[in-house]
Amino acid sequence: MDKKHSHSRKKGQWLTPISITMLCGMGLVAFFIIFFYIPLGRVFHFAFANNSGMTPHSWKEVLGYSLNLRAIQFSALEAIITTVLCLILGIPIGIFLGNYNFKGRSTFLQLLTIPFVLPPIVVLLGFVIVYGDGGWINTLWNNFSGGLQGLISIYGTYTGIILAHVFYNLSVVIQFTIPAWQRLNREQKDVALSLGASHWRIFWRIQFPQMKSAILAAALLVFLYSFNSFAIVLYLGNVQLQTLEVRIYKLILVAFDYQSGAILALLQLFLNIFLIFAYLRLNRSTQNQNSGPIAQFVYKKIPWYGAHDVKRSFGFILVVIGFMIIVVFQLLPLIAVVITAFTPNNENSKPFSGFLLLFNSNYDPLLGASILRLIGNTLLFAFTAMLVTLLFTLGILLIYRRRYHTISQYKNSSLDSIFAFLIILPMATSSITLALGLFLQYKSTILYLQSPWILIIGAHILLGIPFATRTVIHAYQQIDPELIHVASTLGASNWVIFKKIEFPLIKPGLFVGALFSFAISIGEFGATYFLARGEFGTISIAISKLLSTRNMQLPASMATLLILLTLISFLLIQKIGNKTLLNKRKHLLKRDNIY
Repeated sequence: MDKKHSHSRKKGQWLTPISITMLCGMGLVAFFIIFFYIPLGRVFHFAFANNSGMTPHSWKEVLGYSLNLRAIQFSALEAIITTVLCLILGIPIGIFLGNYNFKGRSTFLQLLTIPFVLPPIVVLLGFVIVYGDGGWINTLWNNFSGGLQGLISIYGTYTGIILAHVFYNLSVVIQFTIPAWQRLNREQKDVALSLGASHWRIFWRIQFPQMKSAILAAALLVFLYSFNSFAIVLYLGNVQLQTLEVRIYKLILVAFDYQSGAILALLQLFLNIFLIFAYLRLNRSTQNQNSGPIAQFVYKKIPWYGAHDVKRSFGFILVVIGFMIIVVFQLLPLIAVVITAFTPNNENSKPFSGFLLLFNSNYDPLLGASILRLIGNTLLFAFTAMLVTLLFTLGILLIYRRRYHTISQYKNSSLDSIFAFLIILPMATSSITLALGLFLQYKSTILYLQSPWILIIGAHILLGIPFATRTVIHAYQQIDPELIHVASTLGASNWVIFKKIEFPLIKPGLFVGALFSFAISIGEFGATYFLARGEFGTISIAISKLLSTRNMQLPASMATLLILLTLISFLLIQKIGNKTLLNKRKHLLKRDNIY
């Protein structure tokens, strides 16, 4: 009996915590080397060398070329304008939602958050339907005024691009402002009021300095997202109005100028790294407010403590009217997409004819594959990316946990700082730069020529891992150390502690990380647009191709499917986040009662 027991134990010895951590670590390292660091090294190679060797002077020539310089200037300028407008609109709305308690406030907040979690191609389609040359607004204006010019022009103008970017990023500022406002020191305001200070003076001298870190973090995110915009600028911009992302794409796949594209990609990467680390540094001081990860505000429901009941006045009514205008601005393009999907194109068509076209083969030559195949690709890529991201995130957590328990000066460990940098670096790498590296490295191999879907899924995983990792590690950091200490004192092994205590507590964070990666994958456009060909396209790619047709019902039907999938992911994330917050409050109350 003893021999049998010892034999089975020896047989399963490889399933130790250390061996599992090592296996996860080796798989993670291999993936990052094959899909990220070798391709990134290829970008460096093309940026600094050609057939004649090192060419450092080419940087000056490339950056000095008029169209490249114009792309750099436009990227920075439109991002600055977008950021300023988002701050001007978002801070008052955030203060309003954080300061007043009224029925339906949480619903309004969720509605304002929806645009941020939607794929950019859906936002683009909504803007074309509402603000395009033949869109709702211009058609209504022409019918009212009797003119033919239209009220708004979104093609080839700053107006259209910035309007779309404000629509997409406004909720970031709102979501950062609310918790920052609610955590203000109320006593300081009361003292200042008693001393005769005006509300405006109190805001600038007392309240704004306390909110500054959160607002700067939000501003950096808005700038980063706008600066790296691809889909919106690709379709609404022109030769003079291109972001670096669009310029890199055209240099590589249109002009076949690999060196210039690589140089611009590295320039963008260096700037992104600076912005990401500036954001992370700012976010440390507001970590309790913003819950750590960049997209964490769609995970946790913001507690509404400190809000006042509504006092109706003329000023308050004006504020509410302004707030409702913003809500309409945020929701109208999305509503337009859904309405267009169900609106018959002519007298002979039916309300569901757009969805029936999903089974029609007439568009196959344009799309390169059947629509059902593209929908299948989207779901397959997303589920595969989600599962692999989940496994890698768990591996990263095991490595993080092992070092957390074995290094006394964990926070000051340079090795851990390097590890964190290597994991976060893909977050600073734009989707086009990721795709560029994969293309340059594997363009002549069977991997790209016959199986580009592997590269596409790899890019989706790389884009999802940083978000999922920060979500899970944040969940791990919320575990009460007393639980670990008590279990260890009672003789529980490290593995038992992880399996019985830590894993059940971080499981919601793992699910949220997986859902984030799924949502990122189904809506990803830049890397997929760069790498996909023919039958390996996705719903987003199909919508972009159908924008050139006059029939908006079919792309709207496909966009409605994307909206539905994204909203389901978003609602599940919210539900898990709210349940986690409730369980945490129950645990704190129980612990307070014990002690």
